Amino acid sequence: MSSAVQPPEDAVRPSGDRTVVAVIGAGTIGLGWIALFLDRGLRVRVNSRRPDAERVVREGLAVFAPTLPGGPADVDMLMEHVEFEPDMARAVRGAAVVQENAPDDLALKQELFRTVEQAAPAEALLLSSTSKLLPDDMGALMAEPGRVVVGHPFNPPHVVPLVEVVGGRHTPAGLIDEVTAFYRAVGKVPVVVRKPVPRFVANRLQSALLRESIHLVQEGVVTMAELDAVVTQSIGLRWAVVGPFEAFHLGGGEGGLRRWLGGTAPGLERAWRATAVPALTPDAVEALGAEADRTFGTDHAALSRARDEKQNAVLDALARIDARHQSHREDENMEPQPQSQPQQTQPAQQPEPHVVDFWFDPLCPFAWIASRWITEVAEKAPVTVRWHAMSLALLNSGKDMPEARRTMLGLYWGPVRVLAAARAAHGDAVTGPLYTAMGSRFHAPGGIFEPVRTAPAEEFRAAMIEGLSRTRPDIEAALAETGLPAGLIDAMDDDRWDDDLRASHDRVPSDGLGQELIGVPTISVDGGAGQFGPVLTEIPRGERAVRLWEAFRTLAGDPAFFELKQSTGRTEPLTH
Repeated sequence: MSSAVQPPEDAVRPSGDRTVVAVIGAGTIGLGWIALFLDRGLRVRVNSRRPDAERVVREGLAVFAPTLPGGPADVDMLMEHVEFEPDMARAVRGAAVVQENAPDDLALKQELFRTVEQAAPAEALLLSSTSKLLPDDMGALMAEPGRVVVGHPFNPPHVVPLVEVVGGRHTPAGLIDEVTAFYRAVGKVPVVVRKPVPRFVANRLQSALLRESIHLVQEGVVTMAELDAVVTQSIGLRWAVVGPFEAFHLGGGEGGLRRWLGGTAPGLERAWRATAVPALTPDAVEALGAEADRTFGTDHAALSRARDEKQNAVLDALARIDARHQSHREDENMEPQPQSQPQQTQPAQQPEPHVVDFWFDPLCPFAWIASRWITEVAEKAPVTVRWHAMSLALLNSGKDMPEARRTMLGLYWGPVRVLAAARAAHGDAVTGPLYTAMGSRFHAPGGIFEPVRTAPAEEFRAAMIEGLSRTRPDIEAALAETGLPAGLIDAMDDDRWDDDLRASHDRVPSDGLGQELIGVPTISVDGGAGQFGPVLTEIPRGERAVRLWEAFRTLAGDPAFFELKQSTGRTEPLTH
């Protein structure tokens, strides 16, 4: 295995020379990958034996485009970045990543990966969506079988975050890191399966639940609709928030999981031994299929769209609650800003829901002010905020500047690297709460910037350097507050996380005319082009915050809008 394999450095490019991902197969899973990769700014080369592959992909995108993670997308614009190549060797030539989705036939996959290995670049990531085959078996005919890595998504891939990453006996540990970095760059939550067991983890869990579900329906205990209601209205809701182990740990009360298992273990063991295995005869399959058709209908596209909308709503709601939870204590103690004149009450209207992607550097006071403003907006309007790190040190790297400024910017790396490491290990949902926990310390009265506010102009940079040198205790406290491992503090001095920050920068949507990242905050509304700003000098509260949001959204949504600046001097930011 060549040590030159790297995750695509520009894994997500909003425009221009896009990184190419070859997707083999245009079935249900392949279509989900195609939609996700296109949504993340990649160019997709589709390899399919179907003569109508272009029609199939277009129709699939029409189903998936309304529920893409970055917001609804135009199918015609997505199709501009799709190529179709029926010859597999030509399809993978020059690709940075190959995502294979062929049927789970071992002989077929072995021949497939032998062809792919010979034609794809030596540094390309060779990934399989298989739900049950092991990488060692699929790579048996290859010169370097360790190149095959399983990247098994949970359906639908463009919505559900999980991807199970499975290596084999010959897989270099560094390659697993590269694969997980790629999946994180396209918005997935990769989980490395530590032992290559058949069917991996998620499907084994799903299979256990399905077995008992079929048994209960066949025995007439409940109907299919009633069983689904039992799941969605109980354990489904619970497991969207906490997994089985944490749920039962909480269920044990003060004694936790040890107490819960200690009291129920004998009964559980008897129940497990008595669990029935339903017979899936042809007649049983037909009966179950007929009941499913009667209960749910047969319009697959409509059912899929409704499912994806609901799953996105759950993910957005959880991210929003996580962000709000950390800011509640802070917001409850803040006095609302006085209004200069009474506000006119408008007739009640149903507001339109929006998704805001917000890029920040945790040390930037103006980004902090804007972040508290958009958090205030999310309390009062149907706005979901998704948080992304942006490094001012990275934005300014390579530029000529005085040595004092270079030293100052060098100290900006620490907090944002910790954010990148936390996201990589624990998913997108931790970014907002950790940012809030850091920022509420950095920018509070008496925080690290307090000496800067009173320093004479000639001592400004020295005061900044002194303050920025004291971030470590605040970061450690923020990690503890958000329940994250203390060891993440080591990322402060680890430049390996800089590639993750570059990938975060690359996820800023562009208007298609190129992209110049100016600074933080950078905000995208409903997947539109990233806008620098607004630069605010205090935190708007209440209806004032909502009015400013409506004005910002209107400007950001108009394709003619380019820039708005004020000619007067900038006021000292009030960050609290």
